[in-house]
Amino acid sequence: MPERLVIVGAGMATAYLLQALAANAAGLDITVIGEEEQACYNRVLLSGLLAGEHREQDLHMLQQDPPAAPATFLTGTRVCSIDRQSRTLATACGRRLAYDQLVIATGASVDRPQLAGTRLPGVRQLRDIDDARQLRAIAGNGGNAVIVGGGLLGLEAAYGLRLLGFATTVVHRRPYLMNRQLDPEGARLLQARLEAMGIEFQLGTSLASLQARQQRLAGVQLDSGASIPCELLLFATGITPNAGLAAQAGLAVKRGVMVDEQMHTSDPRVSALGECSQFGEHCFGLVAPIREQARVLARRLSAQPGPAFRLVDSSTQLKISGIDIYSAGDFDGSGEQLVLRDAAAGIYRRLVLRERRLVGAVLVGDKRGGTWYSELIRNGTDISELRPGLMFGRDISNSLQQAARAA
Repeated sequence: MPERLVIVGAGMATAYLLQALAANAAGLDITVIGEEEQACYNRVLLSGLLAGEHREQDLHMLQQDPPAAPATFLTGTRVCSIDRQSRTLATACGRRLAYDQLVIATGASVDRPQLAGTRLPGVRQLRDIDDARQLRAIAGNGGNAVIVGGGLLGLEAAYGLRLLGFATTVVHRRPYLMNRQLDPEGARLLQARLEAMGIEFQLGTSLASLQARQQRLAGVQLDSGASIPCELLLFATGITPNAGLAAQAGLAVKRGVMVDEQMHTSDPRVSALGECSQFGEHCFGLVAPIREQARVLARRLSAQPGPAFRLVDSSTQLKISGIDIYSAGDFDGSGEQLVLRDAAAGIYRRLVLRERRLVGAVLVGDKRGGTWYSELIRNGTDISELRPGLMFGRDISNSLQQAARAA
């Protein structure tokens, strides 16, 4: 009899797990339960959907390569409790399902500040397909939009709203944009490019209060003293793991659901992965580590030997209307700095070296070589012979290395 595998959550992490299980799912009877009507779509592309650069069908992950393991989907269904003793779970509509192995992949929610008025009409987020649909539906009205958060999602959302006709302002509490992925100089170049597109910025400040008129959003007040009129306020301020269901079931939870290097929770019959999970002190919002979690869990569920999950530095990419951003590794600490600036072309490239190793890379305006730099960082490669052409990418570096050997 096949083992009953139930997955709670039908997001990207579940899609990656089903793809990783495709070749070894013969012994599994898989059921996926998701609260949304749409299952397993690519949230990374939501800003492109908002901007009109993608269609909804472009986001669906299980209708594309790679193939996925067969599963029964229960969409529009919320799991309200887990009974670990009887190995069953209950849904809000009264259905009860039994499991042999349970995976919690409940994702995360958008952080919102504790301010009065955050539930006013006009206060929104961009977290799912319905959010994108609703934002596009009001786009014809134009008006002023404020985006809170100058990270990856906030900037992509600001660009999408600008294309939809909104006068757009980004509010970011840090002194420069994408402060987790860029250095100040790279961020300033990015900001200048976005300002040329008509996006405005308020940096080093946060929301102090929301202003309402006739029970609708009318504007925001910043702690810098500035006041911005707006009909739309969009939060892109980070995420909080959805760990409530796991906590209610008595599993070990800190910020997220605690997992080990094989994605076990504190119950050996229950696993967790994706944005709801926590490994050591780390929670996850980027695709690369979540995809690796899915591979590790798939191997274990199908009794295939393989390496355990480990933390590695993940690269970050951003592409907004021709602005290429790529960053990887550590560029905040000490080390030798190699820098290329071309203000006229809008290009900034910075590499950080320590002990003959590349440890960090920031590329703005030209991300060629980014994947190679990530490989060098991850593998700890000695770059001594590659150094003469390192700034210009793999091909030039290898050519110069070959020429030096031939000389």
